[in-house]
Amino acid sequence: MLRRILAACALVLLVALQFDYNMARFPFLEREAFHRHFTRMPDGQWEQYPRFLDGVRAHTKPGDRIAIVVPSMTWDGVYSYAYYRASYFLTGREVIPLLYRTDAPIASNLERADYLAVWQSRGPEATVVWQGEGGVLLRRR
Repeated sequence: MLRRILAACALVLLVALQFDYNMARFPFLEREAFHRHFTRMPDGQWEQYPRFLDGVRAHTKPGDRIAIVVPSMTWDGVYSYAYYRASYFLTGREVIPLLYRTDAPIASNLERADYLAVWQSRGPEATVVWQGEGGVLLRRR
């Protein structure tokens, strides 16, 4: 009997030590502020980037092929984030990477793109479709 009581106490102690008491505060948090914080959090220093991608989405149509150009064209440094975030925001469009994971450029993908979404960088001479939020959308053809 004593063994069962000690086992039950040990189980209660383990559960109590593993419980995250910060979770108990969630129902009492201001939801709007919480939502704003977690919506901005993935973009860190790139606050304008989601708004730029919204503008790109508004000025393109489903099925368009869009290549992304950002200030640092290194896969691990910046480009992978910009590419995957654009893939999320530009659902229905084909987001084309301009780099391999080895940082080597993919010239054939540049030729395939209908548009270049150039954010805080200089792009090639092309027809400007839209400009705003720190970037420009260029038509390739």
